Amino acid sequence: MPTLMQKIRLAIRGWNRRRDEKQREFLAKNAVWAPASAGAAGLKPASTQKHVDMDGLTVAYLDASGRAHYLDIETGDVVESAEPGARYRRIPSQSESADRQAFIEAQDDSGTRARLESGDFRSEIARDRAIERAWYNFRNDRAIAAIEKWLNENGEK
Repeated sequence: MPTLMQKIRLAIRGWNRRRDEKQREFLAKNAVWAPASAGAAGLKPASTQKHVDMDGLTVAYLDASGRAHYLDIETGDVVESAEPGARYRRIPSQSESADRQAFIEAQDDSGTRARLESGDFRSEIARDRAIERAWYNFRNDRAIAAIEKWLNENGEK
């Protein structure tokens, strides 16, 4: 389940992206007399510039609600519902049990490893803030690596 900070970052990134798109559209409409100036400023037309929303992909990948999320390959946006077609790719979801097992195996301390294997995983990580931080960092790193691999396999990156 995505954390509150991930949701906030996702919302801010979406607002900033929409603001930038509106600015590019404004420049395209009002700077017709000087198309070279847009290139000099480093801006590309909105139709040729594509940005893949990595924060959105991470949140969608970690979402354990069972809802399907899709990547719009034309805009790079993440959407919850999509019409069938070549424009959208379904974002895979993560296997939390596989992440848990990999995290347990990565633990150097055999006592910590034994506690995580024998007890309730959630309550065990909640007891120690350092282990909890390590777990969420580990899980996010695995999610990002899996997303980047998926993007490369689909030719999106």
